[in-house]
Amino acid sequence: MPSLLNIPPELRECIIQHVLCSHQMPPETPSNANRVDFEDMDIIWRESPYGIYHEQRGTHSPSNCISLLLTNRQLSAETRSVINRMRSTTTYVLDISVLNELELFPTWVSVPHITNRVSKLYVDVRFFGHILSEKVARYQYNDEDVLGYHWSFYGLLARFLRYGPVDEKKKMSGRQNSSSKKPTTFHDYDVTVNLLVLNFKSAETELSFPPDTVTYQTWRSHHFTPIESRDISPASIDLEKYTTRPEWFSTFLFHEIKSFLSMSYLGSFYGRILYERIGAIRILVNENLEHEFDLSSMLASLRFTGPWETFGHIENEDRLSAFWNWKRQTLMRRDQLGFPVVRAEDLELA
Repeated sequence: MPSLLNIPPELRECIIQHVLCSHQMPPETPSNANRVDFEDMDIIWRESPYGIYHEQRGTHSPSNCISLLLTNRQLSAETRSVINRMRSTTTYVLDISVLNELELFPTWVSVPHITNRVSKLYVDVRFFGHILSEKVARYQYNDEDVLGYHWSFYGLLARFLRYGPVDEKKKMSGRQNSSSKKPTTFHDYDVTVNLLVLNFKSAETELSFPPDTVTYQTWRSHHFTPIESRDISPASIDLEKYTTRPEWFSTFLFHEIKSFLSMSYLGSFYGRILYERIGAIRILVNENLEHEFDLSSMLASLRFTGPWETFGHIENEDRLSAFWNWKRQTLMRRDQLGFPVVRAEDLELA
């Protein structure tokens, strides 16, 4: 009986490439079955009511290449050769099922191989269930406006850019000082993505969309305005009886990502990694382009003249110099990675 190692090398290479690029089906509906909380993510949203659950993969590998790499030396060498040739066209596909605008269930649909240089990260964001209840929505607003579900999406993205498409990370060392209040740190793989695509769509089959009289501003006010200050019209509509329109979610996240990329006093801490590790970002609704970020032009246009404007996470007297140094280094890094770069003439004056 012929084996994989006995067939012509050209045919075996085609089989290896097919295995590396194979897809699994996303879950039909979001479920906590075989899911647990992520514990290796930053804790900035831990006080919010949102949950992010990852798969416990007991029956299959998080990467399609692991079995090929571990079978024997010949197949491992040939698999690595195919991987190296595919690096410039690597696409990862991630499904994020969102339940009741509250819980995120990420599933890696396609993980062709392990690499830290990704050509495209395609994310399908599918909505299930009803619009967030008023009881939960009241926790979406506080003085710093940091409890929104945009933090869950940002957390997943930042996690990918640090660790790649993997299951929950293990600690760098086997021990952690239990008395320390510092979060556990993990090895940063410095993952970069040429193109990030976020595609929003509804997967709910039972509930309908709200009436046309309910606008995006009505929906947003329901989420982010204190109960006592709300002016929701028409007031008789119970939004929890409906499912969310994906274009509302995409618009909201567009503005939140834009806020991070403005590199403001508070946003700069979170915007840095997006400029450093992503070439471009596109936001789709049902496969149609709705928004696009030209990160190269946005980075080139960033200018600050006072310490109150940016880099609020460092000491006052160092903020401006730290910003301009970061901008120089990030432009050089993007150029080295092959990302689009717009020359920033202001660097000569900084």
